[in-house]
Parts: sequence; structure tokens; C-alpha cells
Amino acid sequence: MARPPRKKKDIERAALELFAEYGIDGTTIRMIAERAGVTEGALYRHHKSKDDLARALFEEYFEGFGRLLEAFRAETTPLETRIARMVHAFLSAYDADPLGFRFVLLVQHRLLDGVRSDVLSPVSVLTRFIEEAVGRRDIPRQDAALKAQLLLGMVMQVAVGERYGRLELPVTGYSAEVSKAAVAILREV
Repeated sequence: MARPPRKKKDIERAALELFAEYGIDGTTIRMIAERAGVTEGALYRHHKSKDDLARALFEEYFEGFGRLLEAFRAETTPLETRIARMVHAFLSAYDADPLGFRFVLLVQHRLLDGVRSDVLSPVSVLTRFIEEAVGRRDIPRQDAALKAQLLLGMVMQVAVGERYGRLELPVTGYSAEVSKAAVAILREV
């Protein structure tokens, strides 16, 4: 018999909150169950372990970011327009769900190596976007993998700046400036 999806969502939200607050190692199954208002057994019906839950949440968010960028990569609008839309969408994702975004930032170093190979990665989408732009001669030949990392780092750092009180919400207010910087990075060799 299928489990109620609402309880699963409650468990996942509670885990996100606790992982963001205490880290994966500092969070226990009991803490998650208490915050979600379920028994520990109910949690185990949805996930094999705390690490399994963390991995599932990470892949969900990570792939969500990949799908978000993929929609703009496939457009036929000018390069600057697509970059602006990608940056705005990414920063909008932070404004809409800062907790999920922070979770990815906090645990990426621990969980990124274990991501399934079929998960659409934001890094692979951006790398492909840059390779295609080079192929169309929209931008000079360059190391697409490096530039993808630079672009992601730049956007992610805006979220970090907000998290530590150095930048203000909504971070989408920084979209135009970040987009201009992203275009400049791609136009430079």
C-alpha cells in the first residue's frame, strides 16, 4: 500500500530544515521524525536511512537546478538573453526556497560524488551551453568546463552573501548585474 505523500513531504521538509541547521552528521532520525510529527518507523518506510534521505533530497534539488537551466539552454534566443534568464531563474529559485538552496550548498561536497549518472547536472548543462555557444561562434573558444564552474560559483556566491547578511533579499535584485558579469566571463578568453 502506498504511503501518504503528505507525510513524505513533511519528513523531507523537516530533514531539510535540520540538515541546514545542524548538518547531516548533527541530525538524527529521531530529530527528523519529531519535527515531521511522525514515528521513526514512518520515516524508515520512505527512506532506508538518514543518509539515503539526504542523498534523495540532494539529487532532487540538484537535478531540479539542472532542469531549470536546460530549459534555457535549449532556447534559440540570443546568448545574453539566455544567460540573463538562467541567472534570474537560478536566483529566483533561491528566493523561493532558500532552505533547499542552502542545503545543496552545505552538502554538495559530501554528496556530489554519489549522484546517479542519469541525473541532469547544472554543471553539465552549462558546459554544453558554453560548448554550443563556442560552436556557433557566439563566444571565443575556451575551456567550457572551467567557465561553467566559474558561472555557477558566481551565482552560488550571491546566495552565500545573502545567507551571511552581506546581500539583501530578494537576490533576484542582483540578476542584471550578475548576468552582465557572466556574459563578460564568457566573452573573455
